[in-house]
Amino acid sequence: MKYFFLAIVMSVALAGNAQILKFEGELSGLTAGTKVILSDMMKQQFHDTAKVRNNAFAFECKLPGAGLYVLRVGLVGKSPESRIFYLDAGNVSLKGERGKLKKATLSGDEPFMKDWLRFDHIQQNDPILSRQKRENDTVIMLAMKTGSYDGLMSDTAFVRRSSATYPLVDAKKIALARTWLAENPNSDINAYIIYKYLRRDFTEEEMKRALDKLSPASRNSLIGKTLITGGR
Repeated sequence: MKYFFLAIVMSVALAGNAQILKFEGELSGLTAGTKVILSDMMKQQFHDTAKVRNNAFAFECKLPGAGLYVLRVGLVGKSPESRIFYLDAGNVSLKGERGKLKKATLSGDEPFMKDWLRFDHIQQNDPILSRQKRENDTVIMLAMKTGSYDGLMSDTAFVRRSSATYPLVDAKKIALARTWLAENPNSDINAYIIYKYLRRDFTEEEMKRALDKLSPASRNSLIGKTLITGGR
């Protein structure tokens, strides 16, 4: 009998700690039958497929942990598009248009999502990173003129200007990440910030200090565990 009650207690505890994500999306122009798939990017073999109805989709799933996940809308040959998110337990919503997934508005009340959106806003509004985005859009436009990169290479002045931007971009991303860590030492996305932008820039001593300051949620994330076990 005592084992029966122990099993009940353990199952309740596990249920309480389960990282349940509720992800609801609305994309105008999303047709029934379109595959909408959420997969992890941390080698956890997580994979879930949403049901599509009335331009909307929804996931309610148990995540293997906080980390990077990719949302894919449409299979190959069906106008596929994708977008990467940092996700953890909680409620997340997405609203936008089919074919413009990367511009869809993401929202959520959980601390990790608020910080993810804040850091994204910082990057989107940085002058150097904004310039890179405009130049990338121009690259596509010039290439489309000829159906190849010949159109791009014909504008030598633009090629020269854009080539000068790239060395500045990496330095700026590192600087923004370092500033974020200094100003937000308890943020739940700090393991992600370190892994994405700083793991190859940090000295061993800087890495040790940064990992020691991680919040419990960040330390226990999939990315946090990778960093703590020496994955750089």
